[in-house]
Amino acid sequence: MKSEFICGTLEGFYGRPWRTDQRHQLFQWMQDWDGMNTFMYAPKDDLFQRKKWREKYPESELGELKELIQACHQKNLGFIYAISPGLDITYSSESDWDSLKNKVNQIQQIGCTQFAILFDDIPSEISANDQKEFSSISGAQAYVTNRLFEYLANFDSSLIFCPTVYCGKMAEYDVPGNAYLNEMGKALNEGIGFFWTGPEVVSTDIPVESIQELRQVINRKPIIWDNLHANDYDIQQIFFGPYTGRSLKLKNELAGILSNPNCQFWANYNPLRTLAMYIVETDSWNSRQSFLDSSKEWMQYFGNDELTLEEIQLLGDCFYTTGQLGKMGNQLVESVRCIMSKEPAAWGSRLEIFRKLETSLNSLCMKLMVTTNRDLLYDYYPVLWELKEEMEYMSKWISWKQSGAGKFKYQEMVPRRQGIIYEIQKVVHSN
Repeated sequence: MKSEFICGTLEGFYGRPWRTDQRHQLFQWMQDWDGMNTFMYAPKDDLFQRKKWREKYPESELGELKELIQACHQKNLGFIYAISPGLDITYSSESDWDSLKNKVNQIQQIGCTQFAILFDDIPSEISANDQKEFSSISGAQAYVTNRLFEYLANFDSSLIFCPTVYCGKMAEYDVPGNAYLNEMGKALNEGIGFFWTGPEVVSTDIPVESIQELRQVINRKPIIWDNLHANDYDIQQIFFGPYTGRSLKLKNELAGILSNPNCQFWANYNPLRTLAMYIVETDSWNSRQSFLDSSKEWMQYFGNDELTLEEIQLLGDCFYTTGQLGKMGNQLVESVRCIMSKEPAAWGSRLEIFRKLETSLNSLCMKLMVTTNRDLLYDYYPVLWELKEEMEYMSKWISWKQSGAGKFKYQEMVPRRQGIIYEIQKVVHSN
């Protein structure tokens, strides 16, 4: 693998892939920012990348991919094409090897020299035919991956491997004792890169010590497949916050970091911009300050000059990172908690804070409705309007509580939280 520290964006989520024009916008951002040098193409719902990996791209799709590779290279960015054969590959099959080789050849012919082979989220058992040739899935994967690496070496192309056990949790938090990882560390050619997501699939923190421990097992520096801002596992979430939970010392233990961010393209400015800031920072890392600085740049893409920086930061704070709210998001939650649990006389400044944030949120929503960047609006709309509706409900409840009159009644214009999902949730979460 190339010795340069790789950093950038990994389009590796489940769901609708990004559009070509969105990827071009991404390439422009990455060129403009110091620290970013790589894009990896691995959308789970590109049928020819995963489900139909044996089949070559039809001419129309191949032409689009060629143009994408060229656009990426024109911005002086590396382009990694990832293929995911693990759902149904027969590791010992020469026919499947030929299909893999032919697919890689097709992608090479349109200008790609960097590749990844992914075995994430697949069955952990090998077929009966493979059991005749291999004693374990790790042995089977190492065989195919090494073979592909050696083949690519003939064309001066690089390869990164994504394991089936790709985080500490999948190793039952015993990386040194995990048989799969130990075998991969011994069997995999040392020139092959190795993806890892950290202690968890979505790691809020990645301790330096955990990566040092991993390195002893896999015999190389890993590349972080970073799901910090991923949301394909829960479409009710979206993350606008900064790159956080990773110390600067972590970089010394890694061969790279690729962020696999929100499915909604326009949600990713702050997550990716602050990753770029993290990469070039050498002295100290203040993720909160990076968020504040990045938000000033983020404003230009909202398509409404009337939006204020405070409103933009409120949006980010309400939808920050996995398991974490920003400053104003925490203020809002604490205000609601106080108001709901105490009598009006004890609300104190919490009511004022709530009203101020409510006003800012309503202003933000109204200004977004007339934005010229409609794609951005549609990306943000579902979660933001659900929050707005909850704030409206809370506001009505406050007025009722202060009035001291009768039983609280709130007449919704349209019914919400109905249907099969909510019915199942009521049953499951009430027990």
